[in-house]
Amino acid sequence: MVHTGGLRTAVGGRKMKKENFKYLFTFILFIADVVVIFSAFLFSYWLRFYSPLIKVIPVTKGIPPLSFYLFGSIFVVVVWVVVFNAYGLYKSSRPRAAFDEFYLLAKSATLGFLLVLAFTFFYRSTSYSRATLAVSWILGIFLLFVERRSMAKVEKHFTKRGLGVKKAVIVGTGELGLSLYERWRRNPQLGYRLVGLVESGEKLELNDRQQVSENKKETSVCNLQYAGCNLQSGPENIPILGTVKDLLPIIKNEDVELVILALPLSYHRKMMEIILGCEDLKVEFQIVPDMFEIMAARAKVLSLDGIPLISLGRTPLEGWNRILKRTMDLTISSAGLVLLSPLFAILAILITLDSKGSVFFRQERLGRDGRRFVQYKFRSMVENAEEKTGPVFAKEDDPRRTKMGAFLRGKNLDELPQLFNVLKGEMSLVGPRPERKFFVDKFKEGIPRYFLRHKVKSGITGWAQVNGLRGDTSIEERTKYDLFYMENWSLAFDIKIILLTLKDWFSPKNAY
Repeated sequence: MVHTGGLRTAVGGRKMKKENFKYLFTFILFIADVVVIFSAFLFSYWLRFYSPLIKVIPVTKGIPPLSFYLFGSIFVVVVWVVVFNAYGLYKSSRPRAAFDEFYLLAKSATLGFLLVLAFTFFYRSTSYSRATLAVSWILGIFLLFVERRSMAKVEKHFTKRGLGVKKAVIVGTGELGLSLYERWRRNPQLGYRLVGLVESGEKLELNDRQQVSENKKETSVCNLQYAGCNLQSGPENIPILGTVKDLLPIIKNEDVELVILALPLSYHRKMMEIILGCEDLKVEFQIVPDMFEIMAARAKVLSLDGIPLISLGRTPLEGWNRILKRTMDLTISSAGLVLLSPLFAILAILITLDSKGSVFFRQERLGRDGRRFVQYKFRSMVENAEEKTGPVFAKEDDPRRTKMGAFLRGKNLDELPQLFNVLKGEMSLVGPRPERKFFVDKFKEGIPRYFLRHKVKSGITGWAQVNGLRGDTSIEERTKYDLFYMENWSLAFDIKIILLTLKDWFSPKNAY
């Protein structure tokens, strides 16, 4: 008993240390932002009035005193950090992905810049240089991004060593729970140390299971093989701590700070029982909605007389948004076809020299609302590749590929002719990948809401593809990502997917 008390004291001390680290890191991040914004503003002053640039853009109204801009920089810093805080850039849940952080920084800094600019129109006692403000805005975004990526590396370094990390368990051993465990296990910088999973009664196939001891103090390790769950490169052994009935002692014995409920929507009553059963413990609960069930329609949280409601409405890809997306498709596809025309010619010659057959491969696919269209690709297989097998998915090291075809698929160059489909309006740059009618008829019978993917145009790339779900991968998983994309579409989301596609161009996954 004495030893147990000592352990509890040590644990309590560790908690305080982790909490202190979280607040300390946020404070350091805040100070770093202040220094960067202040430096960007003053450096912009130097660029405008003292650098060699004055020969290009001469100063005509005299050089204002530095003290004036020093006082002005205080106002700029205050406005920017207030906007940053409003956008959640000082929360623990702030974005970690480089593109997400850059987008949020750019949006926040732009709003801060516009607020400062608006103030200068009303503050007439002294005039600020609009050029200086514009340069500080652009420079500030760049320097802040560099600073925050550096801070992210520092945070990751300490997080891997346990500082600022919450010990968590996942309730739910179904597909959603296993997927969360695998993702968070591979990304310790997210701030979670996963102790294990807790069974909730979902269907699960267990091999070589070690029975949990009667007192539930020992962790059993199981080999999980969930039907339909795609755990690529995941661990063979995942710790199962017990069942929901054992959750209270698990929380106490494992010193759990966060309980993540990863259960289907049909388990909502059980979720309430779990939360109410643990109300005496100082533990945080987070509920992860099942994307496959809830992402069938765009969800909005409303309040009616203080009662929270979830509204399921239309997707964002309607009206002006559709016109905006089409405009981007036309612009990029036109420019791409012009710029890539020399590459098209070279590839056409190499394909012809490599094997007999046409340069382009044409195949009927289903697009928006199930409309049929002919999709173009560079031919990567022998002629009449499916003459004996019928419609089948391409496989890794597929013997039907030509030598040139292996190269094209490895670099995703075979997809480039689909820019013609985009130009014609049959496809979009970003969207769910189109399938043949044979597979669509097959999938829509076994996968709920699969055909909802056809409510938008098919894409050359998509949210599922940049997350590694290409080729012969789980159709269920791909459908989840496609539905998520449809319900959360924005122009920035499309740009993000395009940039991620370009990033992975030379290191594609499942590209066969």
